[in-house]
Amino acid sequence: MKEHSFFLLFNSILDRINLGGGIMDPKLFEALNKFMGEKKPKSIDDVNQLMQEFTLLYNSGKLNYEYSSKVEAYELLEKAKEAKSEKEEIKLVKKALEVDPDCVEAKIILAINQDDFMMVYHDLEQALEEEKVRLQKLGFFAKDNIGHFYGIFETREYIKAMNSLARIYANDGLIGKAIKLAKEILRLNENDNTGVRYLLMGLYAYMEDYSSMKKLYNKYSEENLFMLVPFMIYYFKQAKFDEAEKYLDRIKKVNKNFVSYFENMEDYDDDLPPYYSIGDISEVETVSHELDFLFITMPNIENFIVEKGK
Repeated sequence: MKEHSFFLLFNSILDRINLGGGIMDPKLFEALNKFMGEKKPKSIDDVNQLMQEFTLLYNSGKLNYEYSSKVEAYELLEKAKEAKSEKEEIKLVKKALEVDPDCVEAKIILAINQDDFMMVYHDLEQALEEEKVRLQKLGFFAKDNIGHFYGIFETREYIKAMNSLARIYANDGLIGKAIKLAKEILRLNENDNTGVRYLLMGLYAYMEDYSSMKKLYNKYSEENLFMLVPFMIYYFKQAKFDEAEKYLDRIKKVNKNFVSYFENMEDYDDDLPPYYSIGDISEVETVSHELDFLFITMPNIENFIVEKGK
């Protein structure tokens, strides 16, 4: 079996046995990598058996491996997330990058936290290009890996970084660049763990590209706000108000809070909810925030939602 195929399997097994933190914990991943490297499994059955052995040893603290600089950098980034001030956070992120100069997550954080928006674009794009070149040299762009990047530990941060940049492009009105990047993310990661398909649906609606919207909808076949709202706005932009109202009716069926949110928008702040639940008001808030670039193109869409949603 190829090494990367093994780690895709490890990821699913770790999820199944609920081993805390999953494969995204670098310390866990490195321990697993070294353990499997020592055991050299020859088959899927070997992998399953060794995973059970690894789980017991890891949870009991009996695996004493020396960890790399990547693990140290990761731990610094975790501390940065809990920092009490932005100054302290940036200090820890910079230290993480010193420890591991290839830490793309640290590069992304530093790039975003700048006042010069042109430098934000420049540094984000540079960080992505550097990471792409590094991953290509290591062989991670091999044909077998394309479509599975989020499931491979070493390429997951690259996908997350691309996702961050695509959303920045969209919010800043760089629609063409956002679409191009979102499509590349889906090519590299078909399961779309970052939800960039929802952003792409909104971007297609912005461009009034019905053909691409329909194709994307058919590929994932989801009846949710992120898929339906762009269709409603698309038809509104086309002045096909009857069709827009049909989608509004479908939207109300999947989230009964949709209309009331727009009736009482002044009651909600401008901050994005930390998480959302399907069917909850938090889902409407999230969609409204993440597709803001689309809503602002149609000043009367909120009136339409309130009037026709009664």
